[in-house]
Amino acid sequence: MTDLIGYVIRGEEEAKKWYNGHMNSKETANYLGLSRYMVRKLIKENKIPYTRHYRDVAFHQTILDAWMRGDFIPGRVELILDEETIEYEHENALFEHYQRYPELLQLKKEQEKLHLPEANSEYKFDVSKDGVLITLGSSKKVIIQAFMNNEAIDQLIFTVQKFRSDQ
Repeated sequence: MTDLIGYVIRGEEEAKKWYNGHMNSKETANYLGLSRYMVRKLIKENKIPYTRHYRDVAFHQTILDAWMRGDFIPGRVELILDEETIEYEHENALFEHYQRYPELLQLKKEQEKLHLPEANSEYKFDVSKDGVLITLGSSKKVIIQAFMNNEAIDQLIFTVQKFRSDQ
């Protein structure tokens, strides 16, 4: 079974809270009153919180205490200190997730399809001195509402005129 991330510790402050009482597998087995075999089995099944650095597995007493109380998610505990790493890890986790469950990717694509306005849609323009509020919808519901300030309107007019003159 693969390492499933059970809990993500974000930042140094949270790390200081949880990373107390560093233990190896043998010390953890003694602390929990289990055999080393049972600890390895719990790791393999992602039923105990642990940290992994390459091949080394470590445990933290504070995390294990919380886990025994039911306050901590089992599985690999990942420490992430900066936002860039968070984004990278999140991207990798989503990739792994959609590889495991390809049917979810198709479902997500279907949900993200652009729903074009219906033929009986109505456009409404509310002009004010600050700009224009554009409402696209039907008599039953509003689909899109957007506000364009005067500068954006001038840019839009310029772009449309340039496009028409190039044709």
